[in-house]
Amino acid sequence: MALTLSGAGSGIDINGLVQQLVAAERMPADQRLKRIENETRAQISAIGSLRSALGGLESALKRLDGTGMALGRKASVAEGAGFGATASGSAALGSYQIEVERLASTQKWQSAAVALNGDGSRPQVGYGTLTITLGDADPVAVTIDSGAGTLADIRDAINDQAGDLGVSATLVRGDSGEVLVLSSNRVGADSAIAVSASGGDGGLAMFDTATGTMTEKTPAQDGIVRVDGITRTVAGNTVADLIDGVTLQLSQAKPGETFRLDVASDPASLRGVVDEFVKAYNAAITQLRTQTAPGTESSSAGALRGDSAARGIMQALRTAVGTHYAAASALGLKTATDGTLTVDGSAFDAAVQADPSAVSRLLADADGLGAAILGQLKTYIGTDGLFEDRTENLNERLERLGKDREALDRRMGSLEARLRAQYTAMDTFIAQLNATSQFLVQRLSQ
Repeated sequence: MALTLSGAGSGIDINGLVQQLVAAERMPADQRLKRIENETRAQISAIGSLRSALGGLESALKRLDGTGMALGRKASVAEGAGFGATASGSAALGSYQIEVERLASTQKWQSAAVALNGDGSRPQVGYGTLTITLGDADPVAVTIDSGAGTLADIRDAINDQAGDLGVSATLVRGDSGEVLVLSSNRVGADSAIAVSASGGDGGLAMFDTATGTMTEKTPAQDGIVRVDGITRTVAGNTVADLIDGVTLQLSQAKPGETFRLDVASDPASLRGVVDEFVKAYNAAITQLRTQTAPGTESSSAGALRGDSAARGIMQALRTAVGTHYAAASALGLKTATDGTLTVDGSAFDAAVQADPSAVSRLLADADGLGAAILGQLKTYIGTDGLFEDRTENLNERLERLGKDREALDRRMGSLEARLRAQYTAMDTFIAQLNATSQFLVQRLSQ
């Protein structure tokens, strides 16, 4: 033990000595408290991780309430058919001959070309009011002020004042000058653009769609599609009410040509349901294995090694899978050596094609695997579950450890005071002896 000589009394550094003695006395208890505190906090964190993983499994199973558990449908169309298709689970299996005679289109108007001035500037076309109507919507009056009537000014005024109506204006520059183009953002015959001019100097009359020089480049028209020879006029190019459960996306008119649309079973929808369950189950098993690992020379032990609750839920999950293994195996589910699940895609597809309700029976029925796992999860991670109790006990342990540390601090404080008093008294006594010795030496030397 290193001592600091002070040169007074005993020459011992009493403060340093007392601190070292107290530290030596504190060390075993302090290390024990730190070890238990660290282990307890690690266990609380591990239980939180377990509850999160098991909660993910619970959420995945609770979503399987029968919704989306039916065998899905897949729509197939030849490339270049002029349309695409999607099918919902309500679509009937079968084939259809589809012809897209005409697409629904947006209307587009072009003005006569207006040449630029010799210096390249834009000439004034006119001023007044343009009243624009789109389909059966309320008309919008666009004001063109005097001196602000170039094609660019008119374009900006239409976009600013009638943009919300669904009409847009732009300029196209050709060899003969600039052309004002009006376009609708809606398709179908009910979305025609009408423009009338009034007031001002009369220059805006050229934009009147009834009496002016505007040219209709694309008509506002409905689409026409035929299904097995049955004609349907449609206001848009996405048609969801033509065939039950099937939505068509029309992309190109091909009058006189028919293309086959097939609606078939689609195991992929149910495979997604099973994959979601397997992913959540494997995450829970992996977390359980990590937190309960016994530890080896090359790997550290899990925070919950030997924990009865963690071992219990792992065994409960394995038992649930084992009890329903025949049904799970028939769907291509297999148990790996580490307890996780895998899915044989080919076996799964064949099984659901033969028995589409097999997935629902396994995961959503009251006596299936899903219900068995949910029952076990409630016991462990429910509001009054075992993990809740375990966490409360661990938090109470931390509180007790905090009190133990406070008691240790008080005990060490008392020890420090006692040692300081003892060594101070000793130092005082030694100082007195030294003084007496010096006195005697002086007397004897006289």
